[in-house]
Amino acid sequence: MRGCWIGADPGGKGAFGLAFLDGTGRLRCDTVSSVDQAVKEIEAEGHPLGLGIDAPMWWCAGEGGGRKVDYKLRKHYRISSGTVQAANSLRGAALIGGALLASQMRRVFPSTRITESHPKALLLAFNYSEELFATKYGISTVWRNEHERDAAIAAVCAREGFEGRWRTNLAKERYRLEHDPQGYWLKPMFYFWPEPI
Repeated sequence: MRGCWIGADPGGKGAFGLAFLDGTGRLRCDTVSSVDQAVKEIEAEGHPLGLGIDAPMWWCAGEGGGRKVDYKLRKHYRISSGTVQAANSLRGAALIGGALLASQMRRVFPSTRITESHPKALLLAFNYSEELFATKYGISTVWRNEHERDAAIAAVCAREGFEGRWRTNLAKERYRLEHDPQGYWLKPMFYFWPEPI
């Protein structure tokens, strides 16, 4: 598969989901154990069209570390704080793996376009089952586990955002103490979403 949209669900050993989505909607998923393995697999596909990462890709120095986007998602869609969490309450694999993957991709493919994604929140917000999401966005349900499913959804987020169908970039509205995703060390970073909130 050449010219793929890539999705990643950073995790630990045997829990790092990857998805490769080509222009025809053909999907291939894999589970690896490290950022290094993920980068090697992505490199083997050639320059990605875009990358979606299921992890908070910028942070807030304010009390509790909560970002405005997370607050708005919870409030607008009535999603629990256990699903859309502040970065300081997450396990390390997502945070560290997401930042390391983005950093490595900037080194290997400097012009890589990257968006944050939140597959579980997306499914809940729009009341999608896995099958309904796959049908709506023209992909197959070839994933073998939740990590691969979330990576597949992240790949769709990248495709829909960077192809201009999802016009809302949730990274634009932030609290004063948040990183600026267009001006910090992993820049530029986006967070595409299907509708304004």
